[in-house]
Amino acid sequence: MYVCPTCKAPLVDLKCAGCAREYATSRGIPVLLSKDTRFEAAADIVDVYETIYTQHTGVWVNQGRSPAFIAYFAGLVRRHAPRRLLEIGCGEGVLLAALQAGERHGTELAVQALERARSHNSDAQLCIALGEELPFADAYFDVIASVGVMEHFIDDRAATREIYRALEPGGRYLVLIHVHLTAWQSLQQKIAEYVFPRPRPLRLMRWLAGKIFRPIHQPVQNGYSVASAQRCLEECGFVVDELIHKANTPAAPLIGPHVVIYVCRKPAP
Repeated sequence: MYVCPTCKAPLVDLKCAGCAREYATSRGIPVLLSKDTRFEAAADIVDVYETIYTQHTGVWVNQGRSPAFIAYFAGLVRRHAPRRLLEIGCGEGVLLAALQAGERHGTELAVQALERARSHNSDAQLCIALGEELPFADAYFDVIASVGVMEHFIDDRAATREIYRALEPGGRYLVLIHVHLTAWQSLQQKIAEYVFPRPRPLRLMRWLAGKIFRPIHQPVQNGYSVASAQRCLEECGFVVDELIHKANTPAAPLIGPHVVIYVCRKPAP
């Protein structure tokens, strides 16, 4: 099922048939990280996310992963009737559990997160892997999804090209990206989310508590506008068929104007 993340030869009992490198497991989860010096920063990022998932559960609920959002995004995926599905950065597996496919896979950087994901995705294949070096064969998937992950890629072009490679021609990539807001736009978003037109004092208090007690600091690598994110996707070969955001889809359960979903396609030859 897996291939070497570096040379792409098949893995046999987690040993590469090409370069002979052996990969380990951690708590029964394959750790498929290469030694490529371009991605040395991955070790520090892994440590950050292990700490986040050790200190928190339900990590991303306050960042828009509400039940309504999970159902909405799963519905977007369901339109494409996936046979083989991959979620990159699946976290605790909440979205993955709502996605339906004949074969489901999830990658993440934190073993702690994947242990939780495994608890309610018993039939999914889970591994530690970088988006820049996916351990899957060419054209293996017909649908790939990622939510709030592209901003954290060490090399966003390399990762997007890898996603393109792992998709079959005609396959779909559904990617949610948080684009940059000005300070004023960020303030407006928080007012709309917690104060007006519908006051949500308890939710506001939970958000403030999260900022004060054990706050989550993610290693953001890439900042985007709507246009620059689309440019990255298109430069790597994708066709962007649809953009979904609050301005053009007000009813979508997205947390604010900084959240954009790109529905992309790998062109058929």
